[in-house]
Amino acid sequence: MDNLQRSELVIAKILTLLLEWGITSCQLEFEELELDQDFCNCFYPCIEWLADEGVIRYSDIQRTLGSRCSGSVINPVLTSFGFKVLGKDIELNGEKTTIAAAVQEVKSGNRDYSVVGDLLGGILGGFTKSIGS
Repeated sequence: MDNLQRSELVIAKILTLLLEWGITSCQLEFEELELDQDFCNCFYPCIEWLADEGVIRYSDIQRTLGSRCSGSVINPVLTSFGFKVLGKDIELNGEKTTIAAAVQEVKSGNRDYSVVGDLLGGILGGFTKSIGS
């Protein structure tokens, strides 16, 4: 898996958790993504990218000593724009779905990981296309 695919998976996991949690006071830590440490380098950059794009917001990032992804993101939530983006339709393998449903499939492992690159590429492609519109 290359760095772009790692980033896509981390983004999918973050968005799925925030969609499940709704608008609530919480903390997000890398361990909650249930990914190997190989994905650690992508965690904070993906959080910051999502915030810069206006998809999520958070009140603070508190990094602690330890690994590169030690610490937590304080009060991360989807913005109204983020909810709108996740509701957009995309086409994956000839099937229409929403970005939220596709992200959920990645997190739950319902997709064969031998084709995860295509799935995540479709998610990120649909996601970035939605951001632009």
